[in-house]
Amino acid sequence: MRRQFFVPAETCAGSAAEARRTVLRDLHDGVGPSLAAVALGLRSARQLLTSDPAGAARLLAVLEDEMHSAIDDIKALVANENPASVAKLGLVGAVERFVGALRSRLHVVIDVVVLGEIPSLPDAVSVAAYRIVREALTNVVTHADARTCQVRLWFDSELHVEVVDDGKGAAELSTGVGLASMRQRARDLGGNFLVGPGLDGGTRLAAALPVS
Repeated sequence: MRRQFFVPAETCAGSAAEARRTVLRDLHDGVGPSLAAVALGLRSARQLLTSDPAGAARLLAVLEDEMHSAIDDIKALVANENPASVAKLGLVGAVERFVGALRSRLHVVIDVVVLGEIPSLPDAVSVAAYRIVREALTNVVTHADARTCQVRLWFDSELHVEVVDDGKGAAELSTGVGLASMRQRARDLGGNFLVGPGLDGGTRLAAALPVS
């Protein structure tokens, strides 16, 4: 006897809408910060063209590599794979690479502080933490008008991620896609996400991500 199964139309529509939101969020948090960093680099290269043509050429070569990395991230997203940087370097290495790219073209002092040892993490936790850090740093360099920023990572039965700056303050934060996306990434893992005062009236974004 042939068995038939029926899935309610509203269930299919809901699943499709959720899948669409997930893809848009991954594009925003994954590719968006990469393109923002490249845009900052192009601005720096343009400023160097007359005073240091050789330096501009070196920076443009770096930006070309970063564009290839962004393309790899898009391919990974389409294939439902982890971001290339996380897959190759791990969470800490990927964060340090992104921060290094920002340092080379900004006047903001950004430090990465790893407190203790970070154990091997589930892929979902590493990717969520990486994208939270990237989106938070993109907000800092484009909106906060900060002079210093610190990324802190530590583990004590769950992974803790903090991005603290001395910029305009939490009151200046947008309630748009970026903040909602970071909060949702933490919630998807059963974790917490908080925004509050940072250094000297700046902003502190903190996520606690369970690993089980």
